[in-house]
Amino acid sequence: MLNDEKLIEISRGVDNYLYKLMEDYEVTPLSLAAVLLARAMVLNKEVGSAEDFTKLLVSVVQNPPERNEKVH
Repeated sequence: MLNDEKLIEISRGVDNYLYKLMEDYEVTPLSLAAVLLARAMVLNKEVGSAEDFTKLLVSVVQNPPERNEKVH
């Protein structure tokens, strides 16, 4: 079961991996985000959760985190 501590641990692991990808492939955060978003869209389409994924994206756009607010 996911709890707050586990979500924070996962988030930190993802953050570290993203930084490593940016360094390894010498890409900007925006370029990496574009690749990741495209792959996430394909994954959700293939497993049948594209509609829910789209709702998630819309909710983030409608209520974005504050500029200095951490997402995790």
